Amino acid sequence: MMLRKQSLASRIVVAFVLMAAVGAGMFSVIIINMVESVEIQLISESLNRHLDFITDEADQGLRPHLAPGLELHVAPVGATGSIPAWLATFPPGLHETESDDEAYHVLVRDQGGQRYFLVLDQRDFEHREAMLELAVSIGFVLAVLAAWLLGTALARTVIAPVVRLSGQVQHRDQLLPLAPPLAAEYADDEVGKLAAAFDTALGQLRQALEREQLFTSDVSHELRTPLMVIASSCELLQAQGIAANQRAQFERITRACAEMQELVETFLGLARGPQAKGSQLAGCSLAKAADEQFQRWLPEAAQRELTLELVTEAGDSGSYPAPLLRAVLANLVRNAIHYTDRGFVRLVLRHGGFSVVDSGAGIPEAERAHVFRPFARGEASRGDGIGIGLSLVKRICDRQDWKIALTAREGGGCEFRVDLRAS
Repeated sequence: MMLRKQSLASRIVVAFVLMAAVGAGMFSVIIINMVESVEIQLISESLNRHLDFITDEADQGLRPHLAPGLELHVAPVGATGSIPAWLATFPPGLHETESDDEAYHVLVRDQGGQRYFLVLDQRDFEHREAMLELAVSIGFVLAVLAAWLLGTALARTVIAPVVRLSGQVQHRDQLLPLAPPLAAEYADDEVGKLAAAFDTALGQLRQALEREQLFTSDVSHELRTPLMVIASSCELLQAQGIAANQRAQFERITRACAEMQELVETFLGLARGPQAKGSQLAGCSLAKAADEQFQRWLPEAAQRELTLELVTEAGDSGSYPAPLLRAVLANLVRNAIHYTDRGFVRLVLRHGGFSVVDSGAGIPEAERAHVFRPFARGEASRGDGIGIGLSLVKRICDRQDWKIALTAREGGGCEFRVDLRAS
């Protein structure tokens, strides 16, 4: 599981190192076992030859000649009183033992009623074995180190096209209509096929973005003309005079027309794409936009017998895209009014942001993660929207790098907190 979280280059290096470690380890074990096996066989043959020479010389009445490092003990079979105690218990055959912290090979043979004990000091063999084990250990370490270096170099070579492709895919220019295809720069291999798949996916994404921006822009542009007609007609009617019994309907039409014009400006701003970041939209202060929305929604709050408050905790000198800021304020205040039965709705201004606080029933914790999704609504009997207001607010905040958070209010209700300063 830990290896899956590592980068592809790290996994290649780890695979090379593990492969080298397993291979070199198995080879080292085989070498050491073979050397020990050959050593036992050679020592057995050598001691048997020496003992043959010794017995032949003894049969001829000659004094046995012992090579350096050899000791000979002879006693009748079954009588081991003259034999050292640590040798007396060995049966016929080749044995490896230790005495006084020294290692020995002992060849025991019964011949002519005599039991021969030929003892070989192993110090030279132990030294050679230690040197061999040291050489094998050094070889193992060098093999692992070489595998690590080779794996690192190979990983860089193999991963380089993938890293390059990743950088190209992440580059914003790839979403432009005139962006060159990626697959043309790569060979017809796995990376080339991946680049071709990215070309297809990016092409479809570009077309979807184009369709969305064109649709939003065209619809917003086409709506301007009838809205201007409605607005000018309202101004003309107002100049001619409105009957008292018609003034409420007239003001409602005027507010709806202003709201539509504001939404058109908002959609036009969103249609310009994230690169604009509101720089091409008219700017306004937070206090001005908040006061406009306070005056706009005060009558509806009064009609619902709610207290709408505008509280300024600290001043703010920033300038923000007017249509986008108004859309965020309007949707949050309207949402709070529509979902509050009694009590208050409070618009709190502070340096670098604002909060919309209400005393309503609140939003259950399980539903808070979904309120910013399109068409997500609370209880069906509450409000008169279709569930795109908070989704629009989230889109605007994401586009402008504003931060919006929903928290429960102590004592009931909830708070939508918006930070206009990008963190």
